[in-house]
Formats: sequence, structure tokens, C-alpha cells
Amino acid sequence: MLDYSRTAGITLQAWSPFLKGYLNGVFLGDREAYPDLNDLIDELADEYGVTPIGIATAWITRHPANIQVVLGTTNPGRVAEAAAGSDIVLSREHWYRLFKAAGHTLP
Repeated sequence: MLDYSRTAGITLQAWSPFLKGYLNGVFLGDREAYPDLNDLIDELADEYGVTPIGIATAWITRHPANIQVVLGTTNPGRVAEAAAGSDIVLSREHWYRLFKAAGHTLP
């Protein structure tokens, strides 16, 4: 779907992208289930001067498919944190480090 949408010029949206499952809360700050990912998110948040929500947003918006983030919140603070992340262009190294820290492998 990502490849098709990129070639067809279709914009994808990530709805409530910080949830770890249906009614299971968010992965941000969940050090039991995602310790490596959250450690790296916190490290990058300090480096880029944003919150973890900002780094998670930056990761999504850095994808070559130009994915839009639909937060699923009306909390003005969370909206501001995500908006700050949309201005960050993560380096490829940081993007792939986050991908791997989330448990994915590279081909």
C-alpha cells in the first residue's frame, strides 16, 4: 500500500499512531514493553529539543510516503508537541535506529 500510494500521489494518514493496540494505551513511556525504543526516543528528544511525542511525529513524517499524523487528541499540549516534531527532519541514521529499536529488522 505504501509503494502504491507513493507512485499514485495518494497521501496516507496515520490515525492515533501512538497507540500500541486497541484500548491498550500508548507505547510512549511504556518501558515494560518497549524499553529500548523509549530510551532512544528520550535520547533523541533531548538531542532535538522536543518531547517524545515530537520524535514519534518526526519519525512518521520523515517517511518517504509523506504520511500525515492524525493525533486523536484534543489536548492542546499534545497537539503543540506533535506540531514541533513535524518541523524536525530526522537523519536517516536516527530514523533507522528508531525502526530497529521498535523491534523491526532491516533487509
